[in-house]
Amino acid sequence: MIVHHGYSKKMTQWRRTIAILLALTVLLISSGCSEAAFSEDALLRPPRPTGDKAEIQDIITAEAGGRYTLKYPQSGAYRSAITMKEYENKEISVALYSKEGSPEIYVSLISYSDNTWKCIGTYSSSAAGVDRLLFADINGDGSDELFIGWKAYTPDQFALTAYSLLPDSSYEMVIDNTYTELVLEDITGDSLPEIILLSLASQKKSASATVYQYSEQEKRPISRYGAELDPEITSFTNVSVGYIDKNRKGIVLDGEKSGDLISTQILYFSQEENQIVNPLLTQADNGVFSNPTTRKDTVISRDADNDGIIEVPVVTQMASSADEDTSAICSLTTWKQLLTADDTLTTKLSTVINYNDGYYFVMPENWKNSSVTALLSSDTRQLTFYVWNSKTTSRGDKLLVISRYTDTEWNEMDKTGALLLESVTKSVTNAVFAAELCTTESRDSLNLTKNQVLEAVCPLWVRQQ
Repeated sequence: MIVHHGYSKKMTQWRRTIAILLALTVLLISSGCSEAAFSEDALLRPPRPTGDKAEIQDIITAEAGGRYTLKYPQSGAYRSAITMKEYENKEISVALYSKEGSPEIYVSLISYSDNTWKCIGTYSSSAAGVDRLLFADINGDGSDELFIGWKAYTPDQFALTAYSLLPDSSYEMVIDNTYTELVLEDITGDSLPEIILLSLASQKKSASATVYQYSEQEKRPISRYGAELDPEITSFTNVSVGYIDKNRKGIVLDGEKSGDLISTQILYFSQEENQIVNPLLTQADNGVFSNPTTRKDTVISRDADNDGIIEVPVVTQMASSADEDTSAICSLTTWKQLLTADDTLTTKLSTVINYNDGYYFVMPENWKNSSVTALLSSDTRQLTFYVWNSKTTSRGDKLLVISRYTDTEWNEMDKTGALLLESVTKSVTNAVFAAELCTTESRDSLNLTKNQVLEAVCPLWVRQQ
């Protein structure tokens, strides 16, 4: 009985609380409370910041002259509307916003010095939005410059503006060009980063790469070098910056073309020519461009062999008979490095990539004479390698079978002759990978050992950013 009385008291208190809340709600509505007080904005508005953030907010409000809307970069490493950068001798806040009733976007540069925050410059842009923010010291004064990419009203076209960031002052440096992709990197070897603007072809301009360097005389970046890009590229799939040769940095561009094709261009600075060059792109007398890396597969350039140098993929279909359905025939992806001494491509390794199951197979040395072909079955989840007879243009004996199993299949099967591929199994959820080594007497030089197989099968590369 005591329990029941306690329970009754609690229910009575709960009912009284509900009644009071309902009465207060009716009272507030009937007393003419402002509708804005119950608006979604009011309910979601965060508490007012304190300390440094409050001072910065006050400055933005003062610069905006009242109400404002924050603007956010759409790409790059900095995606906040208010970006804070700390240095040894200063701290900078970059605020992006639009004013109420104004179509322009504003950037306020706010510096912390003498124990206080103060605005060192507010600038406006008629852009449609903000693409990205970057920081780099392009003039060698030990202080970063700010770069803001602005979205134009034309697709795939962006404008770039640079700003000095001194403790007590700033100034704007307009760059008289547009870009589709942007790179900040020292590719000339002068120990200072250059601004490289990459542009796709349009009705008004050709596809090009333009390199800007800071001019001490003009106090702004100016165009120094340029190179022609493939006019058939419709979009950049991947832009990588890094070593393309043992002692030379470059920019590697994977780009899409019509017909579901992709090709790679490599840009680097030639000391001998004192120019940016694009050696993989050639143009015949009839004006047609060609590139040895053009391929159907969407595989992108990367450091495929972990030697610190970016390799370029060249894709060819493996051998098959003339009347054979080629949909199951595998492609051979050969990873090549550009030798800048003579601008030739040299093979680093060859692979068969199984995108569906998440691994690749590195062709061993004794398989590199086109005497092997491979089939991939999506039904059985098996990749099978065969001897290829070039005289009869037909497949011969099996050499290797790589299979994917579910956990249940693996636990219930007879594992005799199965070589567990632990590196791939660990990288894929709810799957087990195993290999079956086959032998051939007709071409015994093609037979593999267990260690060769274990070294050759690797988890699929993580896509580079």
